Amino acid sequence: MLSGISYNGAMLHRVLSISVLVLSCAMGILMLSEEAKAACLVEAPASGKAGPLVKHLTADCTPAEREANAISSAAVMDAIAKGQPVDLLGVVVTGDLSFDSLAVQTTQMPKGLTPEQRAALTQLNAEELRLVREPVTIRDSVVLGAVRHRSAKGTLQFEGPVDFHGTTFRDGVDLSRTVFQGAVDLSEAKFEKEAYFVQGQFSHALRCKSTKFGPHTRFHRSVFRGAVDCTAARFDGMAEFLEVTFEQPASFAQTRFGQGTGFSGSHFKRHASFEEAIFSREAFFGFTVFESEASFAGAQFLGSVDFSDAEFKRPDDLAKVRFDQTPLFTRTKRIVQDQNAGILQSPGGQYAVTLFFLLLAAMLIAYAVKMK
Repeated sequence: MLSGISYNGAMLHRVLSISVLVLSCAMGILMLSEEAKAACLVEAPASGKAGPLVKHLTADCTPAEREANAISSAAVMDAIAKGQPVDLLGVVVTGDLSFDSLAVQTTQMPKGLTPEQRAALTQLNAEELRLVREPVTIRDSVVLGAVRHRSAKGTLQFEGPVDFHGTTFRDGVDLSRTVFQGAVDLSEAKFEKEAYFVQGQFSHALRCKSTKFGPHTRFHRSVFRGAVDCTAARFDGMAEFLEVTFEQPASFAQTRFGQGTGFSGSHFKRHASFEEAIFSREAFFGFTVFESEASFAGAQFLGSVDFSDAEFKRPDDLAKVRFDQTPLFTRTKRIVQDQNAGILQSPGGQYAVTLFFLLLAAMLIAYAVKMK
């Protein structure tokens, strides 16, 4: 009997040992699998291989790993100067990106431009022309240095799309006097300092959805020939859209303007949406022309607002706006709403219409009873 118990105990101990070993192996494999999933993966071509500048880091990379895989601004500008595409994802870019360092092209007008683009270059009086021939993509990254094009008499031209989606710019960005021939994506980007696009020419769409702009943003005298979508963007500092032309629909719906905001002298040729936008400080729309629908329903003007000399060529919905201070409409041209439509839309008008139909129904019932 005792020998049987001893044998069974030894077998139980052995089974338990094997079970623990199997469980440990399974946990080890699982941990290795999880570590593999969480590993920082870097996608880049072999060193010394000519071609596009490509570097992609996965979201699992730590800040230290990103710094270890940083890209220098010199490498970026070298690729651009050689006419190579730039495709960066999740990287850190060190140093200043100075587009003034690019070689100056001949002053001959580039081929393939539309009449509007040729007119824009002529208007800029470009004595110097610098070209970025291939697409530039810097997504979900951090640019530590400044981004500059400071030539007062030259033009910078991007012939392909520019994609800065989700990228943080720690220093200032000045891409004034720049012609963007492809689409531009600034969605969810963050500009911690100034962002200047003065006299910019945007041939295609500009996306700046949920973009956070810093202490000063300037699009003064820019022209947008494609649609502009700045829905839910934030302008924490001054926002200047003075004398800007919007040839396609422009959306600033749900956008927050934290400081002084100016759209004076601007021209909206298609639908302009400021629905549910918040203007925390003074706003200026003087001499602004709205050729198509201008939607302001649900917008809030918490400071002063000036629509003097503005022109609304379609009926506006400013009656649905919250004004904390009396807005200025000096010499403003507005379309008078149809009086009958206005009566029907008012509570009193709706009550009168309801009463009329009730009386009509009562008369019809009385007539039917009388006929019996």
